[in-house]
Amino acid sequence: MVYDQPLTGSDPAMTYDLVNTIGTVCRIQQSSAVMALNHLSQQVFDLFDRIILLGEGHVPRQDAVTYMAQLGYMKPSHVESWEFLQDIAAENGMQYLLTRSNPRGLEELVECYHSSDHYLDIIRVIGKSKEFTTYWVASEPGIGLSLKESTTFDSSNFEHQEMEVVVAKLLNKSVSTSGIESSGNIQVGDVVTGISINEEPMQYLATGPIHDHKQHLNQVLSSLSHAQGHNRLQLERPDNKSNEDEPQWEQIKMPYVQPWWKSTRTLIQRQLRILKQLHMLSALRAVQACILGIFAGTLFYKLGGKYNLQHMNSVRALGFVTTMSILLINMPQLPLYMLQRPIFYKHRDQRFFRTSSYVVAHCVTNLPQAFIEAFLYSVSVYFLAGLTLEKNGVVFLDYLVLMFLVAYFGSSIFFFLSAVASIPEVANALAGLIVSIFLLFSGFVIYPSDIPQYWRWLMQINPIRWANISFCDEQFSYGYKDSCSNYLNQLTFCKENPEMASGKAYLIYAELFTSLSGKSYVPYMILIGWTLLALLMALMFLNKIKFSQVSQSVPQINERKFSKNYLYDVEVYSSSLDGYMENSIDSGRYKSLEPPKLESSSTVVISESENDSVGSWTEEFRVEVEPEHLTIPVTPITLTFLDLSFVRCGKVTQEEAIDFENVSGYAKSGTMLALVGGANGSATTLLKCLSGRIPSDGSFTGDFQVNSTKPSADFSRSVGYAERLDAHQPYLTIRESLQFSASLRLRNGISKTRRHIHIELVLDQLGLQYYANHLVGSLRDGTGKTFEVAKKLTIAVELAANPSILFLEEPISGLDSSGTSAILSILSQLPVSGQSVIATISHPNTRALSYFHQVIILTQEGRQAYFGPVGLNCHEILGYFTAIPRMPPYIQTQNPISFVMGVTGLGIPRRLALTDFAKEFQNSHLYEVAMKVVNTAMKNNKFEKDKDNSMISVSYNYPASFARQIGLVLLRTQRFLWRNVNYTYSRFTGCVMIGLLMGSLYFKIEYEDTYGVTSRSLYIYMQTILIGVISANNVIPQIGTDRLAYFREMRSKMYLPIFYPVSWVVSEIPYFLIATLAFVGIGNGMAGIATDTATNFLAYWSVLFLFTLCMTYFGMMVTFLAPSPVLAAFLVSIITSMWVSASGVVVLFSDIRFYKWMYWTNPFQYAMSTLTTISFYCDTSLCQGQCSCPWLPDGSYVWDRIASIRSLSQERSCADVVTLAGMCTTFAMLAFLFFIVLKHNSPHAH
Repeated sequence: MVYDQPLTGSDPAMTYDLVNTIGTVCRIQQSSAVMALNHLSQQVFDLFDRIILLGEGHVPRQDAVTYMAQLGYMKPSHVESWEFLQDIAAENGMQYLLTRSNPRGLEELVECYHSSDHYLDIIRVIGKSKEFTTYWVASEPGIGLSLKESTTFDSSNFEHQEMEVVVAKLLNKSVSTSGIESSGNIQVGDVVTGISINEEPMQYLATGPIHDHKQHLNQVLSSLSHAQGHNRLQLERPDNKSNEDEPQWEQIKMPYVQPWWKSTRTLIQRQLRILKQLHMLSALRAVQACILGIFAGTLFYKLGGKYNLQHMNSVRALGFVTTMSILLINMPQLPLYMLQRPIFYKHRDQRFFRTSSYVVAHCVTNLPQAFIEAFLYSVSVYFLAGLTLEKNGVVFLDYLVLMFLVAYFGSSIFFFLSAVASIPEVANALAGLIVSIFLLFSGFVIYPSDIPQYWRWLMQINPIRWANISFCDEQFSYGYKDSCSNYLNQLTFCKENPEMASGKAYLIYAELFTSLSGKSYVPYMILIGWTLLALLMALMFLNKIKFSQVSQSVPQINERKFSKNYLYDVEVYSSSLDGYMENSIDSGRYKSLEPPKLESSSTVVISESENDSVGSWTEEFRVEVEPEHLTIPVTPITLTFLDLSFVRCGKVTQEEAIDFENVSGYAKSGTMLALVGGANGSATTLLKCLSGRIPSDGSFTGDFQVNSTKPSADFSRSVGYAERLDAHQPYLTIRESLQFSASLRLRNGISKTRRHIHIELVLDQLGLQYYANHLVGSLRDGTGKTFEVAKKLTIAVELAANPSILFLEEPISGLDSSGTSAILSILSQLPVSGQSVIATISHPNTRALSYFHQVIILTQEGRQAYFGPVGLNCHEILGYFTAIPRMPPYIQTQNPISFVMGVTGLGIPRRLALTDFAKEFQNSHLYEVAMKVVNTAMKNNKFEKDKDNSMISVSYNYPASFARQIGLVLLRTQRFLWRNVNYTYSRFTGCVMIGLLMGSLYFKIEYEDTYGVTSRSLYIYMQTILIGVISANNVIPQIGTDRLAYFREMRSKMYLPIFYPVSWVVSEIPYFLIATLAFVGIGNGMAGIATDTATNFLAYWSVLFLFTLCMTYFGMMVTFLAPSPVLAAFLVSIITSMWVSASGVVVLFSDIRFYKWMYWTNPFQYAMSTLTTISFYCDTSLCQGQCSCPWLPDGSYVWDRIASIRSLSQERSCADVVTLAGMCTTFAMLAFLFFIVLKHNSPHAH
């Protein structure tokens, strides 16, 4: 088993349990495990048998430290083994070098290893001609070993006699070690290849320049027989496979463990379990099918079977609506398929199963879901609409099968798109384009006779068109059997075929009658063929292609050497900025960055090169600045707290749980305080309470003062809080992220010049200058130190606000030794300038904790076990706990903090504490000293203990003005949209491609007959459907992209919450102006709709832009209303489907019975009515004789015909536009309201 960073972000105690479990499994199964790790505790380190350092070291774990000691590197007791080894491998081992020992570079370390016995023994094992099992055991002295002569053959096939140490007999039972590879039990005849006596380094018996091999082996045996203590043996045994093992070995050699049928059955069972776990999602889809089915049935209520042209057109439209709805019901599955794809890639690469098994399992598990949706939808629509029940209900069953095939086809198409799309934005764009093609060439929105010759092939292979033909053929052939001769006056198309059945005559009139009419199986076969094609294409792409797993699509920025963005005048300053950094700790936080003292003022230039321009946040300044004004002073703050307690109320059980209780202490200015211990995040809860971010799900009590006064409303302006989750806007550069924070959080008196200098100093202090102009999201691929850079960025964003106190949640969690040292070294510089640092460290080590001045240790019950100094290598803490009575003795070789955590029950693994440490602390001298400091600070301002979490005033004054807040938030959102290439580019290219498609499809259709008029009017219908539905759906995932960053900013109180949705509302405007202009310019220009005058073109463009904006704001509103993006997608799909159906096109206004209210509250209706009026209006009242208004062959004018059918009026256009604008404003205001009021949009809910 091979594990690549399996424990990243895990709790160290959980890590220990996981590694221990894996080791146990490996010993039982006689297998091996290899793990790539960068951070582990000493206890976890001790669970491994061998370690491999990236500098090519490969030695037994027990010998690793002693091997380095032989090279001149001595591990101190306070440093854990993994830190010690990582430092040496990273060439940071000077601190461990013994006196008179020479430092070794990485190449020298590799050479030393290659000449060591460890390496030679590994090469010996690898070079064996036969397969051997190598294992380790621990045994007591007295095991029966003896010398044995063996015969070996060299490469020339010459025979040689060698002596070996073998197990002759077992005098007592040996005990296996707990290592992963120690799975063998000693057997008589096993060859001993290595011996470690009394914890000494392993002596390899089969390697080394030994002149008298037999004499040497006798000496080893003699030493082993007299050894006292713990010994280790490395043994080998020929791997003789029995006949019983042959089937197992043959199976292992096969590319897949299970045969195809068995793996497919296993995958089907897994997919069914996943469906069961996602039962709420399945229920949502079923509810969606029911709602849309009932709505469509009641919208077309009892229109079937009536010999009326208008009603027959409605029945034909019902076929289009039902196939469109059942197809689009499956669209919310697309993001779920994209989420499952990384898991498939992992399993495919590890050869868990064949790709075909995965695709077949998907096909099988989608069958019941598709059938349930089709059944619920079909039953609701069919009987309410009054469709035919001829042939004893067989027609209904045919309709049910048709809807099932369309639903299953839709699921297969979106599954295929999830296999070919690199990222969700591309998948959504492709889905919109493919759905547009299916609907445009369905034969409903444009009559087949009006389709240009170059597109008719696409109509012929369109499965949705054949589904519509199948529906209409069944309904009109069996539901309208009366002869046309009975309806010559009512049905105009009957005049051409008076002897024909009315239904068949209508099929000919509507161009739905084909040479395959009557062959009902043909549409079914076409749908099945398309479904199989989609699945086969998905199989091919899934089998051959693997897309990199990137959560967000950001452009990659080429790595380059950074250049300082602030330069001192070279004539004045001869030393570079980097030269001053060397003495930063001794001379102050920013003193290292100050220029030499001068008698006169100096010139400071802050500039950006042309390529590195970051807009208005970084402009060029050339001003006269006094050197002492380069830094921003920090206001010293001292926190004092007495008897703090927090009791949390369970959400389900309503039982109270104590996070921490009666915690007292202080944090003076210029000190570092660590919070350690507790259970279930007790230390983090204490950190939040100290920073003023009191959780809302509990009761906080105690005395808490800031500089001997009660915290004011502006206390949060003086603190920075680096959260554990590194949530940042991915489309800002690192420098822009700091500028955004500093511009909103620094006090108003700070000039722009000093603010920019401050930002550059912070970047330099945290070592982020190299990455300063990289987008945050691109750092995933731009550096090998991604996690460390993310931690530094989180800290830098808070330091940009120049806080007096910096609070940090687990700042070193998941970092390796060098990353931990880098972060803590940076934090240790802050107290020099008067800043305080308070951080939680869940499972500290001695070296990390030694960076802090003081520490609070909580017991597992949340009580205070210690508050006091840390001391050099934690000796102050160690001295306190070793002085407590009944403590176990401390061994000098032990790690101090590991000993302390172990006796307090906080170690790894956790055990019960040996005594009541909270009581011991309250009776200690340290407690008396702490209380003296706390009482002195509080004696001048006593206030009563609060019984709730309202210690800090609710009112708050933002540092930045409201104008600056809205300006900066708008600029940030604008950059998000501009740099989000896939979202912005896909929107624009989508509009261009759909415009080209529709323009070429409706290219210059003339008013020669009713077919042309109907097709031209339906162009507007399809245009509004496509751009409206796509706009409403596309905005949903994008708002969620930076939601976590927004929550962090709100907790930091950077700006008013209302400015976040406002920025989205305003920033979308320019993009939709361009996109709709491209859509109208290309599509309408080719189709010749609303292009007769510039006024009509501008009016059409303006209304379509307003409608697009309206639907986008609607999508935002639903996103803020719904607690999750998945639910928002379902709601948008349901509501837009209803609006499209009730827009007065597929069902005329006069035929709508129950939903006239929806007609008048429908943005699609207002947009379609206005756009149709702009495109077709002509004042026919002025026509006498010859008239320029287009007219039909029967003498009626086009506008009169359309206006009478669609209930349109030119006088109503202005009112419709105003109504559409009002709806646009309403959606935006409701989005603001939902965003502010609803709890799931609150940062405290996340």
